[in-house]
Amino acid sequence: MRVRPLVAVALALSLALVAGCNADGTLRLPTGVVYPSITPVAGTANLTVDTTFTFEGTPRTLSIVVDGPLYVGAQQAEKSVIRFGNARENDWISDYYPAFVFEKHQDAFFSAMIGQFRGIRDASGLDSDRYVELMTSYAQSLEYKLDPHNLSPKFPVETAAQQAGDCDDKALLLGGLLAREGYDVAILLFGPEQHVALGIKAEGLEYGDTGYAYIETTTRGFVGMPPDSVGNGTKLTSAPQVFKLGDGTKRYDAGAQVTTILSTAAAAKQRADELAGRINAADTRLKTLQPNVTSLKSRMDALLAAGDSAGYNALVASYNAAAAEYNAAAEERNALAAEHNRVVGIHTYIVEHLDDRAGTFAHLAANPL
Repeated sequence: MRVRPLVAVALALSLALVAGCNADGTLRLPTGVVYPSITPVAGTANLTVDTTFTFEGTPRTLSIVVDGPLYVGAQQAEKSVIRFGNARENDWISDYYPAFVFEKHQDAFFSAMIGQFRGIRDASGLDSDRYVELMTSYAQSLEYKLDPHNLSPKFPVETAAQQAGDCDDKALLLGGLLAREGYDVAILLFGPEQHVALGIKAEGLEYGDTGYAYIETTTRGFVGMPPDSVGNGTKLTSAPQVFKLGDGTKRYDAGAQVTTILSTAAAAKQRADELAGRINAADTRLKTLQPNVTSLKSRMDALLAAGDSAGYNALVASYNAAAAEYNAAAEERNALAAEHNRVVGIHTYIVEHLDDRAGTFAHLAANPL
């Protein structure tokens, strides 16, 4: 987890930008902002990149040819903003992340990737929501890799070619894919926590006051499922800045199902913890009851061996009562354990199927908590 600070701006005053002089003879400079862009490097070989990831329990593979000049140019590109003239200090912030996503030289790269995704979508009969989840699973599957020596964001083509990136790298790649497919998405920037996530419009799943559902790209999870923590246990407590990507209008409409799944997971965990406590109490009770049963049985065996039938018979009722109490307690404990295992199984199913919202919802409908 890391995000580079948005204050890394280079101020450029170049004679090439001089437009003339003011009436009083002072230098007049144009005002503006230069955003990161790519200059392809000719003579560089193309790369074939095969990425296999799991979606809805099935391995899926993307195979794309990455333009070599584009990739090397992206690696060598200036990733800071250049502000010149009288441009106000923060005018550039809202367009900073979109500049990486919509850099024109990446259009063919995105078209190739989207073509692959559409092929999977059509072959699998995915609806609009599952299509979002397909691309999300891809982004989440890429290796989380932090470059401590380079705090600049990557262009999406770099992240896809390297099959790795950190929080903002992967969010920009996924955001670029979804935005180009017409979805209303935005970058969510958590400044104090130095974390970046992606947001998508989805009724009922809004994260705080952002107006967007949360998508975590650094780890597996459903759309609309914020992580308990990021990085080395950092909790997300700040209100993120929101930077919209593109002008898409499509929404993610499976929010009600995600809410059901997440609430079921939380309820299952709480129920499992409660049952675990009751099982521990039941085990303690069994340990308390067992010595009396064992003692009575030993005394009865000794009396029987000694031929003392009267003494033996005198203890039968006490032994039967003690044994019955122990057996009832054991039966109750076993019932608690069976219910605990059932509830844990539901929670485990959810955790192990984070790439399959539709299948998980169907499973929960057939196996209610």
